[in-house]
Amino acid sequence: MKKLSVLLLVTLFIIPFVSVPIAKAQAAKPFAPAVISDVLVLRPLGFAGTVLGTTTFLVSLPVTLSFRQRHQAENLLVKKPFRYTFKRPLGKM
Repeated sequence: MKKLSVLLLVTLFIIPFVSVPIAKAQAAKPFAPAVISDVLVLRPLGFAGTVLGTTTFLVSLPVTLSFRQRHQAENLLVKKPFRYTFKRPLGKM
């Protein structure tokens, strides 16, 4: 009985340390439906958002320059949609 108790305690102590690397390894692999929805839905919407944001940025550029807010507008309207569309790993939402 004592051996069984010691074995159970050791097992319960080891499980959290072993499960974290396993969970990280599984999280690193993209899930097939996530990849499919990313390719078919999110990337095209991201591309449309990038084009629309760039157009909006160019139209509003005179106003943002007068208020010295060009960098904030550029980041919000151009860089963020571009990173989301082209630099994000496939399947990562």
